[in-house]
Amino acid sequence: MLRGKVSVVVAVLSLLVVLVAGSLACAEEKKLVVWGWDYRATKDIAPQVEEFERMNPDVKIETVDLGAEDLHNKLLASLLSGTGAPDISFEVDIYARKYYGTPMILPLSDAYPNYKEEFVKGLSYRWEYNGELWGIPYDTGPFIVFYRKDVFDELGIEFPDNWQDFVEVGKKVTKPGERYMCFFYGADQFAAIVQSRGGMVTNIKDEVLFNNPVAVETLNFIRSLVKEQQIAEYATPFDPAGFEKVKTGRWVSLPVWFWYQSFGLKDVAYNPEFDGKWRIAPTLRWTKDDPPTGADFTCGGLWIVTSQTKYPDIAKKFAASLGTKEAQVSQAKRRGIMPVNVLALQELSSWQDPFFGNQEIFKIALEVMKQYPPSIEFGGKWPAISPILGSAIEKVIFEDVPPDKALADAEKQAKIELAE
Repeated sequence: MLRGKVSVVVAVLSLLVVLVAGSLACAEEKKLVVWGWDYRATKDIAPQVEEFERMNPDVKIETVDLGAEDLHNKLLASLLSGTGAPDISFEVDIYARKYYGTPMILPLSDAYPNYKEEFVKGLSYRWEYNGELWGIPYDTGPFIVFYRKDVFDELGIEFPDNWQDFVEVGKKVTKPGERYMCFFYGADQFAAIVQSRGGMVTNIKDEVLFNNPVAVETLNFIRSLVKEQQIAEYATPFDPAGFEKVKTGRWVSLPVWFWYQSFGLKDVAYNPEFDGKWRIAPTLRWTKDDPPTGADFTCGGLWIVTSQTKYPDIAKKFAASLGTKEAQVSQAKRRGIMPVNVLALQELSSWQDPFFGNQEIFKIALEVMKQYPPSIEFGGKWPAISPILGSAIEKVIFEDVPPDKALADAEKQAKIELAE
């Protein structure tokens, strides 16, 4: 009799072991795959991944870094084919908008019910469609200027606040072949400078406006800085050669977006010798008598949850965690992103960044944001037409094609591109 009872107990215990093992196996299967680029799937969100896994021990988050274009293409292909997509993906909003309202991604309003109060209202069209939240906004940022204050202090000159004085100061700073006032490159930066003057090269309606007096004058000015004045190089700061020039001090000012610090100055192009020596200046005015203006909110990054996820509730929960005040303050202080959470922005406005000599860098960026005219938002077709504008700029710089002709030809080509 005793032997029979023991056998029953053993059987029960064996069953419990099997059930527990099965339960643990199921728990281990709750894996979320997150795609990102520019380190946004690893370095930027690492603390949030660690915290989420700690709070949800049955969840494992695998992050995958992809090149920007690689991510755009792979995500599109996987969503269209219905297979191979990650649970969560980072994406630029002008690319992500084509998925809003489709069955390819999941709405997130239920995961972040307070988004209308917590996210910057003026940019809501980037993540909202038909009254639903389709992406958790991650970052944005105005066009500003980073500059090496130590270089200007050594020369006894102030960093200029307008482009005309920029030329004269640049002549004192530049040592041809060794050090240059700045760099220029491509359509995005050109568009930002045009915008800072109140002009446009396109708009939210995707109209092509390349050939206009402000654009022509601006392009001729940039050409002069590179060719005649020779205080600037025409090169991108976003490739290995460009990062090396920043790192070695070849460029002492960087007219670029606020988020460049997150993977440029503080990461790939980081040089500990320059700690505390970089500063931020607002977007330059065209002349010293012009009013200040913000420029270039062409896009921002966000997190979307694909409908291919096996764990929609968990995926939504994790994506939502990346938009909270706590997460965005952490990401901003660690990496330098410009948050979209207004509570985070309020807290950061008084924060002093030691990397920038204890400047209140977010306060400066917020002032630029307030000056930003909403009429210069870009539409979703900008990725298709910006290479055409970039080619026109290079023809002016390298082939001496007159700016008005280059822009007129590019405008015609871009309109044909959009019509096809």
